[in-house]
Amino acid sequence: MKVSKPPSGSLSGPPVGVPAAKSAGAKGFADKLARARGSGQVRAATAARPPARAHEVAGIADIGKALRAGQITPRAALDRVVERIVARRVGPNGSAAIAEKLNAAMCQTLADDPMLAAKIRALDEG
Repeated sequence: MKVSKPPSGSLSGPPVGVPAAKSAGAKGFADKLARARGSGQVRAATAARPPARAHEVAGIADIGKALRAGQITPRAALDRVVERIVARRVGPNGSAAIAEKLNAAMCQTLADDPMLAAKIRALDEG
């Protein structure tokens, strides 16, 4: 098989027919980063926002405690988690029909997904 050069003649040169990109270089990037850090905007934005999952874990912590204490079965815990997810997604003023459809879809997904179904079986057996 014969290998030939690309039409432009070289792979090391700039691409043919593509406009040159404006580049500030590493120094320009470092300057922009220093200005952003110095302004305090980045720190204020990240400090005011808690981690995204913190409230979600707190929302089901009581279910985990009840499960560890043996007050509920793993299946009941899973059902409660699904109910809370549906309630949070639909909201207090949401339609009961939509909540029912979402609940059914989530339960079907848990049953149809081989990995999730295996984990649920392991919870029931353990």
